[in-house]
Amino acid sequence: MIRSFMKKCILPTVLLLLSLVSFGQIPKNYNCYRATTKVIIDGNVYEDVWKETPWSDFFVDITGDTLLLPYYQTRMKMLWDESYLYVAAEMEDSNIWSYLENHDDIIYRDNDFEVFLDPDGDGLNYYEIEINALGTVLDLFMKKPYNRGGSADLKWNASGIKKAIKIYGHINDDSIEDIKWTVELAIPWNIYTKEKNSVSPPKNGDVWRVNFSRVQWETEFSNGKYLKAKDSLTGKVEKENNWVWSSQGVINMHMPEKWGTLTFINDFDRTYNLQWTKDDYPKFWIWMGGGSFKTIHDWETVFRLLDDAGIRGLLFGGNVDILAKMIPLAKQYDIKVHAWFWTMNRGDADTSLLSYNQLGQSLAKEKAYVNYYKFMCPSLPDTKKFILSKMDELISVDGLEGIHMDYIRYVDVILPIGLQPKYNLVQDYIMPKYDYGYHPYMRNLFEEKYGVDPLELKDPGNNDTWIQFRLDELNSTVAHIKNHVTVNDLIITAAVFPTPKMSSEMVRQNWQNWNLDCYFPMVYHNFYNENINWIEKVIREDRVAIGEYTNIFCGLYLPSLQKGNDLGKAINAAMRGGADGISLFSFGGLNKNTITQIKKFTTPN
Repeated sequence: MIRSFMKKCILPTVLLLLSLVSFGQIPKNYNCYRATTKVIIDGNVYEDVWKETPWSDFFVDITGDTLLLPYYQTRMKMLWDESYLYVAAEMEDSNIWSYLENHDDIIYRDNDFEVFLDPDGDGLNYYEIEINALGTVLDLFMKKPYNRGGSADLKWNASGIKKAIKIYGHINDDSIEDIKWTVELAIPWNIYTKEKNSVSPPKNGDVWRVNFSRVQWETEFSNGKYLKAKDSLTGKVEKENNWVWSSQGVINMHMPEKWGTLTFINDFDRTYNLQWTKDDYPKFWIWMGGGSFKTIHDWETVFRLLDDAGIRGLLFGGNVDILAKMIPLAKQYDIKVHAWFWTMNRGDADTSLLSYNQLGQSLAKEKAYVNYYKFMCPSLPDTKKFILSKMDELISVDGLEGIHMDYIRYVDVILPIGLQPKYNLVQDYIMPKYDYGYHPYMRNLFEEKYGVDPLELKDPGNNDTWIQFRLDELNSTVAHIKNHVTVNDLIITAAVFPTPKMSSEMVRQNWQNWNLDCYFPMVYHNFYNENINWIEKVIREDRVAIGEYTNIFCGLYLPSLQKGNDLGKAINAAMRGGADGISLFSFGGLNKNTITQIKKFTTPN
């Protein structure tokens, strides 16, 4: 949605958030969906009932300090039904150990996994459950936190809890390197006996305060047993690591006001309302090439179909003449047209502008994956002039509302893993042949600034300074283009790789710093051998990267979403992640089934 109203609220909102969090960490939320089949508690968190359930983000240091990166990954997921809240957790560990075997032993003296639950979210009357790799449990109730004079009530028991552990390795055995251990819990609704009001199965939209913690000790193995490591100077046992789902800002889990939130959702495939209003950006966009649609009759057919589906945004990749012909008709259907513009990849560019790889080969002669890859060097002044001259042709078209940049990046350093077999490649390292951005002009700029030709660096493909230089050069070109487009009162957007991290690593694209009007991340799950729920995780990451006040239209790949209700599931996943709308690739993928699914979101009930 257009965020003009929201922008007016940014300052007070930011001040409120700053008063609530430390290290700039906003408490996280997890959407907990109702289980559609029975959950068997056996420690296997990869069974079918869990496959469609999104994982949480990986755990972070309790302080939120990003420099204190956990050396093992931890994540969790949750479900619920009329009887239980289900928790699944996965903890990497190469040395799995536990020795405490008695109920209500102080379990965090072993490595453990901990669950904190505050049903009414008031910071009082909350519950803690700890479990180690042997499956031993400590459960306690806190009437109020320790820092408010509270004490642990160990007489309270989580009666009826179901638990299971699965060890991927050998516990208490140093001779073999372990992989991980998993926890599965079923926590009944009737255990919350200390609440003023009884806790029954939640209703759709109910919110609890929750958090999760993993305690991990440094150890050494001696005389057949794991022992806690000691500081070589003081002789004291080293402090434990505390890794949590939602950072606390301080080393203290017993500050429930800093926990994250758990939102109960009854229907996994609930349908979001994506109806369009005229003062808003379209909620649905579609990419479309212009080759086969030439006459007004052709375009009447196109716009009637888009109008029926509720698709109000068209990213059109055609020439000026076709744009000028069809835009007046698009306006009759309230369809907004943006020019889909291939930016750095230009088959009509002069060969002198084309990029070089690490081997000194130019795209003028060398093929990178496909023949149509003709990426230009972003640093060259003539590259910028060429791009703006081509854009000016589009900007001159009356009624055009925006420029949509595509291929605003370098050649793929690393292809998506699902596409590599197509080219008989296994890209588990940076191959010099596909590492582009080494045009002599760009190399000279780098040498002037840093005193060394990037080709003389020990490992230029992995050199952080050289990578950042290329990112900055592209950022500068984007800023140049953006200024030109906005001066002409047009909207500027871009198709980008799924997340900023992936973009930087795979195509040297730093889009979170571009400050465009909207972003269209191409979240094509099949390209990455991922399932549909991966889409939610990606959009969540994007939303964190660019904030709440910039529009994200999640790009979905229609050819991979033709079966059953797959498109509807993908749209829901994107919206759960925080997308403002959807962009579909491409027009050729529209058919009776996909249009029916789209209309569930665009047509009033």
